[in-house]
Amino acid sequence: MSTNILQDEIIEYPYYLDKKGDVPFWDHPLLNGYKFLPKDYRPYTTIEAVLSLYMRKRIDDTDVMILKVLGDAICCNEDQLRRYLSSRISRSDVSKRLDKFRRVGLVDRWKVRIRTDEEEQYKPPAPFTLGIAGYKLLKHYYNQDFFMDPNRWDGLGIGAIQRYVAMNELRCKFIEAKSVSNWKWNALIGSNKLVPKPMGVAEIETPRGNLNFLIERAQMSQNFVGFLKDKLYRWKKLFEKERMLKVNEFPDNTSVVVIYTSTLSVAQEIHKQLLLDTYPYKVWVCVEEDLVEDGLGTAFYQPQQEALTRIHLEFFDK
Repeated sequence: MSTNILQDEIIEYPYYLDKKGDVPFWDHPLLNGYKFLPKDYRPYTTIEAVLSLYMRKRIDDTDVMILKVLGDAICCNEDQLRRYLSSRISRSDVSKRLDKFRRVGLVDRWKVRIRTDEEEQYKPPAPFTLGIAGYKLLKHYYNQDFFMDPNRWDGLGIGAIQRYVAMNELRCKFIEAKSVSNWKWNALIGSNKLVPKPMGVAEIETPRGNLNFLIERAQMSQNFVGFLKDKLYRWKKLFEKERMLKVNEFPDNTSVVVIYTSTLSVAQEIHKQLLLDTYPYKVWVCVEEDLVEDGLGTAFYQPQQEALTRIHLEFFDK
C-alpha cells in the first residue's frame, strides 16, 4: 500500500518515508479523490422511498447488516468491509451487493489516486461510505446510533477518507485478533465536552485485565505535531486532576494513549518533538507499516528517553 515518489518532491513536501523508501498510500499528502457514481445511478432520496426498498424486499436483512457494518465503520475500503463480514458472507457476495447498493444511493464508492500518478499504477481497494439512501435507512431503524451524514464528506474532504480507512485497518486487525470488546469513534473523555476527543477508543482484552486504548491518527497532510501537542497537553491536565483518563460509556480500565502513524519515521518525529515518555499517562505508538508487514502484535513501540523501543504484545497473537 505504498507508492514511490520523485526526489524533487521530497524537498517541496514534508514526506516521512517508510523503511522501503516509499510514502504509504493512505497517508500520502497528494491523495486526490471523489465519489464515483455508476452510469445507472437512480438514488432514493426520501425516507418513504428508502423504506419501500425493504418493504418490497428489494433489499433483505443481509443487505441491512452490510449497511450497518459500513455505517459503524464510517468509511472503509472494500477489502476491509469484506474482512469485517468474512464470518457471515463471502467476499464475492459483498462486492455484488455493493454494486447493487450504489445504483440506488445506499452506498457511495470513492475513487482515490495520487495526483502525480497519471498512469494510475496503483489502484487501491475503493473506499465506501453510506449514500443518502443508506443513511436514511439506518437512521430510521437505528436512530440512537451515530452514522455519518453523506453531505458532510464535501466539507471533510479526502483527508478524512484517508484517516478513516487507515483507522479501520487497525480496527479490523483488533477484530481479527479477537481482542476488542468495545469500540467507539470520538468518545467523550472525562464527561467533559470541552476535552478533545480521541478519534477512536478500543477496549482491549488482555490476560491481565482490559485496557482502554485512546487512539489518535497522525497524518502527513496536517500539522500532526501541533495537533497532537495540544491534545496530549489537555489530556495531561485532565489526568493530573482526575488521576485517570475516564472514557464515557467504557469501564474504568487503565488507559493507554496510542498514536497511530503510517511510518516509523513519523513516529520518531513525534517523539523527538513531544517527548512522549514525559507524559503522566502511558503512551504507545502503533506503526502501520509494521502492522501490515509483521502483524498487530509487533506493531507497537514504547517511548524510552530519546528512542522508540519496539515491544511485543503477545495478547494480539491469538
